[in-house]
Amino acid sequence: MWGMIKLTHEYDVTVRFNIEASDLPKDRILVGNTDSVIAITVRAKGLDYYSRILSAQLKPLYFNLKDLKLKRSGDRYTGYLRTSRNTRVILDQLPSGIEILSIEPDTLHFIFEKGFSKKIAIRPDVSLRFSRQYNLYDSIAVNPDSVLVSGRKEILDTLRFISTEYKSYTGLDKDLTEKLRLINPGFYPPVEFSVDSAEIKLSVEKFTETQVEVPVELISDSPPGSTYKTFPEKLTITCLVAMKDYNRLDPSLFTVVANTEALKESSDRRIPVKVIAAPLFIKVIKIEPDKVEYLIIK
Repeated sequence: MWGMIKLTHEYDVTVRFNIEASDLPKDRILVGNTDSVIAITVRAKGLDYYSRILSAQLKPLYFNLKDLKLKRSGDRYTGYLRTSRNTRVILDQLPSGIEILSIEPDTLHFIFEKGFSKKIAIRPDVSLRFSRQYNLYDSIAVNPDSVLVSGRKEILDTLRFISTEYKSYTGLDKDLTEKLRLINPGFYPPVEFSVDSAEIKLSVEKFTETQVEVPVELISDSPPGSTYKTFPEKLTITCLVAMKDYNRLDPSLFTVVANTEALKESSDRRIPVKVIAAPLFIKVIKIEPDKVEYLIIK
């Protein structure tokens, strides 16, 4: 009985709150505030204090600075806010039945700089493992492929890309679409994004390994009118191709060359071969042989 009476008594209690800005003046970024904590003395019944005030002080109090009047000082801008004139703003964020007796400090000071914006590419941070014979058919599509990042110029100049959250996928055997959260790089003051997530699309197909025989073209500084012959005359290219593209594969889509200039920098009399043209829908695994000999026939 005594405990219940005690909890219904009125108490004057001082609680501390971290403060945060919910909106900023246009084209300005907050780089500092001399007062990041305010102490508020409130009057409440004991039951209200223990059950609600204690939990409320774990959350920050937000102040809208959008219409704050600023004074320029060099490259910076300063502004202040009277807490005594924002009692209603504070009360709206506290539990009901609370009476504010005092607020310290009476004035909150804020420091701003001019904000800059820059469009930066989004890079998906993903790990992909496919089912047997399946693979990525095309590069990962990201939508949007970039994000408008706002913040201090010296911070923006260091950013080359913005990563998504890390995600690991296993056993992939079909197309996949998923939205991933963008990761703020963690600078102070923090940068802001025009969007907070990006959608990735994976195009997955079943692949098969196949071989194509392709003739070798010789690039030589031999006298005009000379004819030549390579040994062997054709090479075997082993490649991966999606099943849906298998019938499109043709030797005429490949160009393989051997340049005799390479002999000037090597004691080996065989010439390395190079694939200079191939279909975009295949992946070359190996070339056999990877070197050829040649004979000039006059």
